[in-house]
Amino acid sequence: MTTFFRHYKNRYYQIVGEALDTRDDTLVIVYRTLYPSEYSLFTRPKEEFFGSVRCSDGSECLRFTPVEYTELPEDARSRVVHEVEIWK
Repeated sequence: MTTFFRHYKNRYYQIVGEALDTRDDTLVIVYRTLYPSEYSLFTRPKEEFFGSVRCSDGSECLRFTPVEYTELPEDARSRVVHEVEIWK
């Protein structure tokens, strides 16, 4: 699975992994921002994460587009982590 993604609103994210939503046994993507944020981790249903949305110009585009590390802006690269501390 690709690790880095650009959101259709042009912010960058790093996937941490997949998890099980115990409410309905669906898979969710666990991801983190590569910009300052008051929260460290987010989840989104897998189908929604990899799905399409209506962009501001009216066209359909991917919600999250995979990108290579080398395509990340320098400020996003500085926030990449190689290990996620699960609990303090």
